[in-house]
Amino acid sequence: MEGLTAFFKHPLTISGTQLTLPCPPYSTILGLISTCAGKVISYKDTRIGYEFRCMSTDVELEKTDRLVLDDKGNLKEHREGQGILKRHVHFKPQLDLYLTNLDLVAAFRNPINTPTLGRSQDIMWITDVKVVELTPVESGNLGPTMIPVVKENIPSLIVRCPEWFDNSTQKRTRITGPIGRYQAMLPTTESRFKVTLEELYHPSDGSDPDDVIYLHKWIKT
Repeated sequence: MEGLTAFFKHPLTISGTQLTLPCPPYSTILGLISTCAGKVISYKDTRIGYEFRCMSTDVELEKTDRLVLDDKGNLKEHREGQGILKRHVHFKPQLDLYLTNLDLVAAFRNPINTPTLGRSQDIMWITDVKVVELTPVESGNLGPTMIPVVKENIPSLIVRCPEWFDNSTQKRTRITGPIGRYQAMLPTTESRFKVTLEELYHPSDGSDPDDVIYLHKWIKT
C-alpha cells in the first residue's frame, strides 16, 4: 500500500502540537482491514505482520474551527476565527501488510470502502495483493514495525498502545482492549536490524533470505 500522508496519534498528547507514533498501532491496522472488508474485523479473525516506511516525518499545518460556549450554554464560533494546529505527519507512507486469514484477500482486491491509515484524509491505495508463504525462523533482519520487546541499537520509540477497541455495544463509548508496551521502530530508515525474537517469519517474497517480519501475537484478555 502507498499513500500521501499517515498519522497515528500519540496517546499522551491532547493539546498543542500533535505527535505521531513512528508506526501504526495494531488497533489502527485492524481499522484499516475493517474498512476494506466493510465489516468489523477483530483480533480473533487474523494475525497481523507489517513493515511501515515513509519518505519523511514533518510538521503539517491544519486549520481548525474554534468554538466557545455563549452565556446560554450554546456553541458559537470563536471571536478570533479559525486556529492553526501543528501536527507531525508521515509523508509518502508505504505499508507491507501480512495477514494469516486468507479469506481477507478479497477485501483488498475489491475493497468495500476507501482504505485510510490514520485519519479519514490519510487515503491509501493498494498496489499489490498476493499469497505468500511464511517460514518460521529464530532470527533475521527486521524492517520498521512494532515489536513487544525492547531491542538495543534500534532507532525507535517505546510506547504503550491498546491492542484493539470494541465498539459493538450501542449507546456506550468504545471499550479499550489490553494495553501493550511496544518498541516502535522509526520508519524513515532504509536499514534492517538483526534481531532474535519469537514469532519471526521469512516471507517467500522477501528480497533477501535473511529478511524477516514479526507476526503479532495478540495479548490474551
